[in-house]
Amino acid sequence: MNYKVFFIALTAVAMSSSSCTKWLDVQPKTNISERVLFEDEQGFKDALIGVYVKMASAELYAKEFTMATMDVFAQQYDVSGNTNQYYEFGRYNYSNAAVQSRVNQFWNSSYNAIANLNNLLTNLEGKENLFSEGNYELIKGEALALRAYLHFDLFRAFGPIPAVGMQNESIPYVDVFEMKVKPNLTGQEFINKCMQDLNDAISLLSAHKSVNYGLADPFKSHTRNHLNYWAANGLKARISLYVGDKSTALQSARVVIDNAALFPFIQRNNLAGTAPNRTFLSEQLFGIYIPTLKDINDGLFRSSSGSSVLTNKESFFTEVYESSSTDFRKIFLFNTDGTTSQLYPVKYYTDDIQTDLLNTKRVPLLRLSEVCYIAAEASVDPIEKIKYLNLVRTNRGLGSLSNDLIESQIELEIFKEYRKEFYQEGQLFFYYKRNNTQRISGYGQDMTDQQYVLPRPNDEIEFNN
Repeated sequence: MNYKVFFIALTAVAMSSSSCTKWLDVQPKTNISERVLFEDEQGFKDALIGVYVKMASAELYAKEFTMATMDVFAQQYDVSGNTNQYYEFGRYNYSNAAVQSRVNQFWNSSYNAIANLNNLLTNLEGKENLFSEGNYELIKGEALALRAYLHFDLFRAFGPIPAVGMQNESIPYVDVFEMKVKPNLTGQEFINKCMQDLNDAISLLSAHKSVNYGLADPFKSHTRNHLNYWAANGLKARISLYVGDKSTALQSARVVIDNAALFPFIQRNNLAGTAPNRTFLSEQLFGIYIPTLKDINDGLFRSSSGSSVLTNKESFFTEVYESSSTDFRKIFLFNTDGTTSQLYPVKYYTDDIQTDLLNTKRVPLLRLSEVCYIAAEASVDPIEKIKYLNLVRTNRGLGSLSNDLIESQIELEIFKEYRKEFYQEGQLFFYYKRNNTQRISGYGQDMTDQQYVLPRPNDEIEFNN
């Protein structure tokens, strides 16, 4: 694992009446020593924010682990031309130097962020007296939840296909800060550690259930920028479903759904006008603010020359959205230049004059809609399954599904919703892997662990044998 640790002091964030600059929209001020960083409450806040900044890097959730590489792996884009920079990615050619480098970055950057969390947690112990009321539990809870989140995404990428490989050797779970090689755990052992961190986090965060915006304290001002109590429960539902524990998945999903008023579904009028909310911010349990999102979007989906690196044919979207003329996602999240049969996505598009930063430069990592899909899949009651699906559909401009659908039809509707809902978000590949899907539309061969299990870096294999 890459154990290099960064220590960052972050500038304070100003709030003005004309715009809302989020606490994550900051630049590193200087590198400072560990001793100075962890001598007061602000230092621990800065260290935690540093991990969010790391997650907002292009090699992780700002680009490759969401809208780019992971969605190429899910065959969401047409990269069939051998001049496309993602051509070898679409073929799962992990021996290709560019693909190998990108996959290695997932591994190294994630474990780097985990090392920083472990260092923070180590220094946190015994220093409760440094913190104002509730902040010790808040910071520790977020750090544990983030450690679980990052580990689980490493497991989804580099771990076994869960339906067949939970007793097989997987990857290390690093929960201490020390310069020692950690053993590879079985899939079940790994998930047990992940869930322990998450359960501890939920307990610590249970005193912080409010969803805040615009408070005087910038650290607590934007709940959705943090892996908060509700997001931790959503993550628990995601992990539980992934490994087949549907009872826990449903229970955790209901915690969020029963409080869905905190994360209201987007309305049609929020998707039009001069500051459209295309990332469905109000529904986000947890998202990452990306200062460079405009440049990333323009480079991938709408370059200055008018061409797009990642796009797909209009016929592809007609199939995905079932020729719907009312689905909000089809109407507002795609566009055409009028000269080709290709559509390009505009979920992350923003222009230079757009001032409502709250609605832009955000990449969602956990949303209410996914929690509804998890509940639909985990429930044993067909009527309840359809109810959860309809909760999303009716808030996407679609009609309700009939209550007389049989199990196989419900499963198909869940799959179709994943394709529609998570375009550019990197979730569909993991849906395929979780279900051990044999054929992915757009790829002409059967999928096996050779495609589904990303290869660990060579040096990790050498030193952790």
